[in-house]
Amino acid sequence: MASVETGFDPRLTRILPLSAKSDEALKHLAMRYLDRLTVHAASIADPSRWLADMAWTAGVGRSHFAHRAGVVFHDADSLEAGLAAVVEGGRPIPQLVEGSQAKVAFAFTGRDGQWVGMGQALYRQEPVARAVLDQCDALVRNQRGESLLEVMFGAAGNLDEPGWSALAVWALQCALVAQWESVGVRPSVVVGDGLGEIAGGQAAGVFGLDEGLLLVAARDMESAPVNVQTGPPKLDLVSGETGRRVEAGEVQDGAYWQRQSRATPALERSVATLANLGVEVVAEIGPQPVLAPNLPDIWPKGSAPATAPTVLISQAKDSSGIARDGAFVAAVAGAYEAGLSISFPGLFAGEARSRISLPGYPFQHRRHWINAPRGTSSVSGQPQPVELRDQIVAAIPTRP
Repeated sequence: MASVETGFDPRLTRILPLSAKSDEALKHLAMRYLDRLTVHAASIADPSRWLADMAWTAGVGRSHFAHRAGVVFHDADSLEAGLAAVVEGGRPIPQLVEGSQAKVAFAFTGRDGQWVGMGQALYRQEPVARAVLDQCDALVRNQRGESLLEVMFGAAGNLDEPGWSALAVWALQCALVAQWESVGVRPSVVVGDGLGEIAGGQAAGVFGLDEGLLLVAARDMESAPVNVQTGPPKLDLVSGETGRRVEAGEVQDGAYWQRQSRATPALERSVATLANLGVEVVAEIGPQPVLAPNLPDIWPKGSAPATAPTVLISQAKDSSGIARDGAFVAAVAGAYEAGLSISFPGLFAGEARSRISLPGYPFQHRRHWINAPRGTSSVSGQPQPVELRDQIVAAIPTRP
């Protein structure tokens, strides 16, 4: 059963991060990778290992400039297609400010949206996510005497039963926060929708994992006493109920959080607050996208930033109800393209990778004429180019 697995499945989806100081250089770099792929892919004894080492080396061994493309792939053919799209201009290339770091919000979805198998791919492939899910499972076993993971992954129970669905969504959200942190992405702002208020408060440092479980378990029990220790938020926390930023004095006892998690969300007011706080990237933390399809329509016009932020979908399923392969990796690629600093070793946790030779940076050579010293001219009277060496020598002061 998934809840008692000890080994990890191999990662199938990778990111090849490309960056340059101009769009033109980025396209030339992608072309160089295409050439390398064409020359070497067929002769490599272990293509999957070579491609993974290529992704590793590009992530940890190269500088990352403002013009970026995160090419998501699972084999040589998909990498070739992704590189070709960059070369041909078939995908937008973000225009970033050198050295800037976009402001990130984590948006925690509510209880609706759970599905059997959510989080299972992360559990099988990612040590960080597995550690958190195992911890949540142990807490639930102590409280209910049953395995949360067996219900989440379809081995037992009924995930649509309200008690289980709330616990499952909360556990997945805890794992996703840890997974994002493992690749260096942390929020400056958090906002929650219903049940997501609890995971959001937890991410803001108001309380810990044990307290989060107690609040989720008591959420649907009006008379249940809730006694948890809370503190002030350590980052901007937006109330899903009011849509306003929560002040330190407003964060009260467990009953407060129990009410928050049952309240009707004020989505448009919350989004307006995100805009006022300057949020440029929103990572949806939940089993499937809820905010992403609606955000462009409800983002306030005339705000700064004026356009809706980049939305990163942490988890998703395909039309058949199966986890979309590489959803989290694709979200990390989106974060990279949005200008976030990514800790690429987090995408290779538990692996032994090797640095390999990569295509060199495509410097854009441009001829720059240096004006001759005043008084030097051609027959036509136009200034003539002179050797840079001569100007340097002329600038050196002579000893008196």
